[in-house]
Amino acid sequence: MRIINQIIDIDRENAKIFFDNRAKIYNDQNPYSVTMYQDDNPELVHKRNRFEIDKLLPKLEFDEKSKILDIACGVGRWADAIDCSIDEYCGFDFSKEIIDIAKQRNSHENYFFYECEVTRTKEIISRIGKKYNRILMIGILMYINENELEELLEDIVQCCEESAIICIREPIGIKSRLTLKNYYSEELQDDYNAIYRTRDELLVFFNNSLLKNGFLIKEEGYLFKDEEYALNNRKETAQYYFIFERGMI
Repeated sequence: MRIINQIIDIDRENAKIFFDNRAKIYNDQNPYSVTMYQDDNPELVHKRNRFEIDKLLPKLEFDEKSKILDIACGVGRWADAIDCSIDEYCGFDFSKEIIDIAKQRNSHENYFFYECEVTRTKEIISRIGKKYNRILMIGILMYINENELEELLEDIVQCCEESAIICIREPIGIKSRLTLKNYYSEELQDDYNAIYRTRDELLVFFNNSLLKNGFLIKEEGYLFKDEEYALNNRKETAQYYFIFERGMI
């Protein structure tokens, strides 16, 4: 189903099955297609990934003191992008199959990967016994229903050190909210579930969680500008990013 401008829950269990299936098509030549799709266009996957990393990585100010929590880390795409010494990287994903791939691909002693439902983020972080000063949430909010989203963002706040940067990159509805519920995608050859909220809808959630806990929006905008529109390749949705900061000098 395609639902416009209505709040309706997606099927989270089917979303998990979808990503477990994506893990089965993993290949070393086009590793990021597991979560970036475009299975038949590896060049576009490469260009999108390179563009996103080049644009967002400098804004995260990674250094040797960075403790990075990557929510929905996939096969470790952002772990691969880290180009300096850091204190620690911790990646979460709700697909065991995808996390298994991430572990196999990465051998850094201070990089850790865990199978974790986003609704259990605070619980798992509590077990780990650490807090983080860099949070990545790349393309995950679209798979979270309304009743879980604000709680997730509150949990993220609790996982942060006093000084922290949060990067959220999310496909948004350009003109209106779009929900795909058990929607068969010819491109992906599978049922797909996702919620493309508008920028203003996301801001309501951020106001009630991150912003009320001392974070400020340092920067926001479309990932791909007019000159890079071909990298977006969608009519109703577009990639958008927010950089939040708290206590940074």
